[in-house]
Amino acid sequence: MGTYTNKKIKEYSDELPSELKRAVEALDDDLRQAIFFVLLKNGEQSFTQIMTQLEIPRKDSSILSHHLKILEKGALIKNKYAKKEGVDSHSFYDLTDFGEDLLDGLMDTLAIPRLVEEPVESLKRIALKVGIKQSEKVFKEATK
Repeated sequence: MGTYTNKKIKEYSDELPSELKRAVEALDDDLRQAIFFVLLKNGEQSFTQIMTQLEIPRKDSSILSHHLKILEKGALIKNKYAKKEGVDSHSFYDLTDFGEDLLDGLMDTLAIPRLVEEPVESLKRIALKVGIKQSEKVFKEATK
């Protein structure tokens, strides 16, 4: 099914900050979700450790590279190069603060039972981190 769009749809969809669009798109894949949660549960991991955790054969390493780049573009993970004693890999991946905060905010909205104000506060924190300047009224309307 193709994407249906018109001027009004584009106008409204453009209200979602590009940072959030990229993050949502980055998480719209089973492998990328798995990578995200491997890093969430285990902390910083080398490329090889991620491959091992997800049981990805070495011949498919380019597939993992591709998906890691998409997660990086979505600002959900970061890559750093470091030499570590006794470790062959020099490329390590970890969640960004934005990635952790986004997940925390989304998980907070699912927490039950909770006061309505709590998840909204988390969403506001995320929104402010990516530069959205929304009034209190907008958030209150969204929770009615």
